[in-house]
Amino acid sequence: MSKFMWSGKLHKRMMALILSVMVLISFSGCGESETQVTKGDTVILFMGQEIGLGEVYLYANTVIEDYEKMYGEGIWDTDVSVSSDKSLNMEDITRRDIIEDIVHVKLLCAKASEYKVDLSEAETEEAKREADDFYKNLTDQQLSDMQINYELVQLVLRENALASKVYDKIIASADIEVSDEDARETTFYDLFFEVYSVASSGDVKRLDDEEGMAQYERALQAYNTLNNPIESGGTVTGEVNIEGLAEYYGLKNSSYYTMTPDEIRETYGNDVADTIYGLEDGSYSLVTKSDFGYHIFYMKALTDRQATDTHKESILVQRKNEYMEGIYSEWLGELDPDYTYEDSVVFSTYEKIKF
Repeated sequence: MSKFMWSGKLHKRMMALILSVMVLISFSGCGESETQVTKGDTVILFMGQEIGLGEVYLYANTVIEDYEKMYGEGIWDTDVSVSSDKSLNMEDITRRDIIEDIVHVKLLCAKASEYKVDLSEAETEEAKREADDFYKNLTDQQLSDMQINYELVQLVLRENALASKVYDKIIASADIEVSDEDARETTFYDLFFEVYSVASSGDVKRLDDEEGMAQYERALQAYNTLNNPIESGGTVTGEVNIEGLAEYYGLKNSSYYTMTPDEIRETYGNDVADTIYGLEDGSYSLVTKSDFGYHIFYMKALTDRQATDTHKESILVQRKNEYMEGIYSEWLGELDPDYTYEDSVVFSTYEKIKF
């Protein structure tokens, strides 16, 4: 069983991925079709409906394929640490997420008329085309084992579109925004002269005063090199490559980093963070002391546009999700106050879907 910490930037990026995948696939149906829909063995009891194996499988299969394509088949044996003393299995987390999303979809569908939302003829036809494509990609064994027929796929995709419109209308009215300041990602280079050594055993030893002063002198020398043009025969030959300078001094822990303000302060402390944020794009800091050694920072982009936009989307998804969670909770108390994951899911049937 593999294990990794789900925290910091990894937690943020993975959550963004999971939420974006769920939004795309999660809007499945409620209500009835004019044709006979095969519901199959019951997996969820919700709002007086029996949600069958086939419908749940349409969700689960999409998630399984996407996750395994990105992370490999071993993802389901991974333990995710959600706090310092608690870990959860990735399969267990995903199974719960799938059911939760289906519940959210049923709630959205139930509120469609209240929000005066319906599908146009063109949207209904588009949903039918998507159902045709989806159904063609299912194998005979999947159709048989998971109790799926074409009418079920068509119903799911049609009501998918309906629930998506309800969701979009609610979110649009909420006017949720994220500023550059909220999402700022800064890219800088840290030319780092450390004042410690790491033994092969992993033990960390701080350099003595003389060795530490030698590192400071090397940092000053590097600073002078960075801030003075290179001359050859009286002609300026170009700017210094800071990465090449790190190689010259053998600085193995020097690198470009892209971080949020909170991550910079957590890594370097407030005083060094203030130094970093006092730089303009393309400028160098003075030799700056931290608890770990001496740094010269090169500011590549105070606001890294691409990284900031990506972070902004991640925060936006998170804020939309938090906003909708409050609405879902209110609707759940109104439409099915007795529902719980533990009591309303038929796990013996759900386990027929293999991860």
